[in-house]
Amino acid sequence: MTLSRLFSAVGVGIFIVLMVCVRIFEVELFHDPLYYYFHSNFQLYDLPNLSNWKIVAGTSLRYLFNMVLSLWIIWFLYKKKSFIDAALWVYLFAYVVLMITFLFLLEANSDFMKMALFYVRRFLTQPILLLVLVAGFYFLKAKESKLA
Repeated sequence: MTLSRLFSAVGVGIFIVLMVCVRIFEVELFHDPLYYYFHSNFQLYDLPNLSNWKIVAGTSLRYLFNMVLSLWIIWFLYKKKSFIDAALWVYLFAYVVLMITFLFLLEANSDFMKMALFYVRRFLTQPILLLVLVAGFYFLKAKESKLA
């Protein structure tokens, strides 16, 4: 293993550990009253009274943390500025679409929308996009090296 690959592996490891820390300390770091709601039998209860601005700010901050950490992981894996640019655009587009949907579902507050709210919130608070982007960029890199 070359020194460059070792450095990349250590970098990826550090940023994965930081993502795990964001997950472990999510209650202390971010304002999210839906955390306790979704850890209960939420299908039986109405949504708690929420301050939409506080929950949007807390969710946005967590999304930002996960996005920055994900971009660093992608950088250490591929070291291509074009991949970082593409990932950044995907993250920004996803944020806008998911946040609008999240706000709509918060306002709708119906039994039918509870599961949709659960999954949209999960996309905003978990690094799911990282898995999709890493797989997609791996495919692109493999296809690129096959053509060369």
